[in-house]
Amino acid sequence: MAKLLSIHQHGFSIRLVSWQFLTFAAIGMAWPYFSLLLVDLEFSGTLIGTLASIGAVLSLVLTPLFNRIADALMLHRRLLMIYLLGFALALIIFASSREPIVVIFAVLLMRVTVSPSVTLGMQMTMTQLLRQGKAILGQMRSFTAIGFTASSLAAGALFAAGGYPLLFWTGAVLVLLSVLMSTVFPAKPKQKPKDDGASKAPRNRGFYVLIASQFFIMMGFRNTFQFMFIHFSENLAIPVAEIGIWAALLAAAEIPFFILMDSILPRVRMRTLYIVGTLCLTVFTLLLGIVQSLPALALLVVFRGFSWPAMNLASYKLVAEISHPGNVATNQAILQVTMPSVAVLLTGSLFGWTFDHLGPEIFFALCALACAIGAAIVIAGYRFFEAKPVATV
Repeated sequence: MAKLLSIHQHGFSIRLVSWQFLTFAAIGMAWPYFSLLLVDLEFSGTLIGTLASIGAVLSLVLTPLFNRIADALMLHRRLLMIYLLGFALALIIFASSREPIVVIFAVLLMRVTVSPSVTLGMQMTMTQLLRQGKAILGQMRSFTAIGFTASSLAAGALFAAGGYPLLFWTGAVLVLLSVLMSTVFPAKPKQKPKDDGASKAPRNRGFYVLIASQFFIMMGFRNTFQFMFIHFSENLAIPVAEIGIWAALLAAAEIPFFILMDSILPRVRMRTLYIVGTLCLTVFTLLLGIVQSLPALALLVVFRGFSWPAMNLASYKLVAEISHPGNVATNQAILQVTMPSVAVLLTGSLFGWTFDHLGPEIFFALCALACAIGAAIVIAGYRFFEAKPVATV
């Protein structure tokens, strides 16, 4: 707790913490429930997966384009605000309409704004901390988990009091507050990096290993998260009003590990931590389709608390380490948005059909297999991260 309180010494840190907290509080308020809303509207698992694939196509096209423009014009803060406003609009639609075609539009809008905003905000946070000489990335990320935890706990009560409308209206308010807090990031850097061919800057060969790895890991992770809360409700008989408690437990288990990572990150190689975190996620995903009792599920969720911070922080740090300063935002978008979008595009409908027709055991086993393949790729290409970069075409 002393570490968490130590960041109050600088005003920018308070606003930066507020951005982390509010953004993920909005996600925690909405994400566990929007899939359940689609089920209530009688969307099949196959249709939900297909919508994820369509959203992936849009992200695949739009996110790299927008981030490349932001890199060229140094308009990262403005782009972040646009993403967040799009997220807020999606939540307002969820709160005010049950017309299927309008809800489908909101689903797609949410798909092309949430993940890009998180990725861009994460990179801007790392840059901000670097400028201030602060090695507290894990502490900052812990506030995302705190925000997600707090809002998920409140979500159950909000759902019981006002159903989906109250839930999503509250989420929209949190996003709009996050837009205000995003002014902590500079509108433009005081000194624009020299144009030394950043768009064609050499890339470390390890980056291409990460791309291949991320494709499989996100195939497993994104499809798991898409259907995990539906699985809780339909197969484990957890009431919808209690889903928020489980979502809160997922995030709360991450908090101590995010804080602990500030001590671990300087002592280990990022690719090693990435592999370990991914293998732990593989075990979590496999067991998710096997456990039937709620106490066992609770222990499994706590186990995930280490897995996600390890893999997530390692991936961001690794890209930052091996990227040219002029294209780091683009590289982060490729790894954190484009590759997950490609994975969901190619597999979303298939995995949705698998969940509908083959059951959760096979579904989560396939997701775990995809994560394991991702880890194996980094293990096989371990030495490429030390190789000389190769020029991009």
